[in-house]
Amino acid sequence: MDNVALHGIKSTLCPRCEVPALEVGTNMKVYPVRDYAIYHHYDYENWIGETDHADITPKSLGIRLGQNAFYGLNRVSPSYLHKPHMLHTVYRGLFKHMMDWIQGFLKKHRPHEAFDEVWKALPPYPGFLVPKKAYREVTQWQGKDMRNLGRCALGVVAVALRQPGSPQLIPVKRALGCVRALVDFNMRAQYRSHTAETIIYMEDYLDTFHKMNDIFLEFRVTKGMRAKID
Repeated sequence: MDNVALHGIKSTLCPRCEVPALEVGTNMKVYPVRDYAIYHHYDYENWIGETDHADITPKSLGIRLGQNAFYGLNRVSPSYLHKPHMLHTVYRGLFKHMMDWIQGFLKKHRPHEAFDEVWKALPPYPGFLVPKKAYREVTQWQGKDMRNLGRCALGVVAVALRQPGSPQLIPVKRALGCVRALVDFNMRAQYRSHTAETIIYMEDYLDTFHKMNDIFLEFRVTKGMRAKID
């Protein structure tokens, strides 16, 4: 929501590029970076009635033009000021959503207690905080809790889904592949420096995550989708 106020955009849009709202977080395409100088230019042309870009308006771009926090700052491009970070982008974003999907998946294929039993049985290890509560008993997640989850999520899910029956084999395999891709991405993202090779690895992991997360589709139904179904 900070970006909504600072950049004057809708809450469903990316503050950095022009990816459509329905495609946010679904693919690895490259979209143009937001250029507010051009937006103001097009808006002025539309206002005086001399434009070849009548279809490009602030409303169509999902933005509010005006004197926001960055208006008039020379040599400042607001789009490049947005810097994603691990806590909100990966842990409180991707991981939070994935764990919600996993709980629905487990409810269908295993008793809920299976995940909680493994979660509470995790042994101590240097740099790892042993969970004191069952996963579903945690009501408020702190940054250190989310980092713990990122380290052990794949192992806990794998043990909770061990020895699947024949009908469950393919869904469980895809679910574990999806979780593994996100965990691998998370681990690479924590590197203090990157090379072209590590960036390629991260792109591959994220692409795999998006290709395989359809296994959780039935557990990702939004309010809008429920309304369409009804």
